[in-house]
Amino acid sequence: MNVVVNIREIVEVKDPIGIKLFNHDVLNRIEDQRVRRLNLDKAATLGKVSGKKAVIVLATPDGYKKIIAKVLGVDDKSAWIEGRVTIPLMCIYTIDIT
Repeated sequence: MNVVVNIREIVEVKDPIGIKLFNHDVLNRIEDQRVRRLNLDKAATLGKVSGKKAVIVLATPDGYKKIIAKVLGVDDKSAWIEGRVTIPLMCIYTIDIT
């Protein structure tokens, strides 16, 4: 069963350092993981070209948290956002490009 999350109602975190994260992938389906990676690649490209920011939703033990930041890059295990912060891919629930 798919769950719909309203991004506007999620608490925004200004400083993502210190957020407690899961140590397993929050997305179970391979298709969802591919979409996550594709959206992160798009966010990184748009961030470099036009300076667009992305809303990154993290699934945490305390509920969903969102970060609004420019995505600087992505690799197989993590995403880098402005402020020299590295976020593990397995903790990212969804990405919305603003």
